[in-house]
Amino acid sequence: MTIDQLKEVMKYHLKSFNDEGVGINDQTIHNSVLSDSDGIGNANSKTIYRAFMRWTMTENGHEDKVWPSDWFEKDVSYLASKII
Repeated sequence: MTIDQLKEVMKYHLKSFNDEGVGINDQTIHNSVLSDSDGIGNANSKTIYRAFMRWTMTENGHEDKVWPSDWFEKDVSYLASKII
């Protein structure tokens, strides 16, 4: 998986949670779409998205890297560069 492929997967999953109508692109800030207070308990858009992405990385032969603590306030390009 390349960084561009990873960004496409990230944007695909962000679109699934985008009830805010935010434009989804490489500069989309995660917390403009995702939330830790929607859903039920730990099953919220923030944790589900992160689980999707971690699964995607390991299924494609990549290391399950530690995510930066500020990922939620950063954009798609930033996070992709840190977890690829």
